[in-house]
Amino acid sequence: MRTENRYKRIMKSKTNGQTTLEFVMIIPLIIIMVLAASQIGLLVYGKMVVQQASREAARIVSTTNDSKLAEETARMMCGRDSEISIHPGLASQRKIGDMISVNISRSPGGIVKVVENIIGREIIVREESRMRMECD
Repeated sequence: MRTENRYKRIMKSKTNGQTTLEFVMIIPLIIIMVLAASQIGLLVYGKMVVQQASREAARIVSTTNDSKLAEETARMMCGRDSEISIHPGLASQRKIGDMISVNISRSPGGIVKVVENIIGREIIVREESRMRMECD
């Protein structure tokens, strides 16, 4: 009876140690998965911000014919490091009814820089919006 109780105690302590070891081994994987999911969420958010900025800039150009205001608004929304191009570029080239397009591109931050170094190419979020001119 005594040896049986001793055997149960030894087996119980080994099982507790095994559980702790398995937990310690799985924690880094769980952390990596959570961080990866959050980075994907940040990429989607960044894409939506660039998309909204291009729409807003296109709306400003189409209603006011002011490229400078459109660029300032887009940079305020999605960052100073954004590249913005408006076509046609000159206000004098735009007429009522013509289509204008606003292109915005930017590099997302965060862990994306590490991924860029691993894959050897730059990751860029791009968006284009088109609207018809409403004023001269």
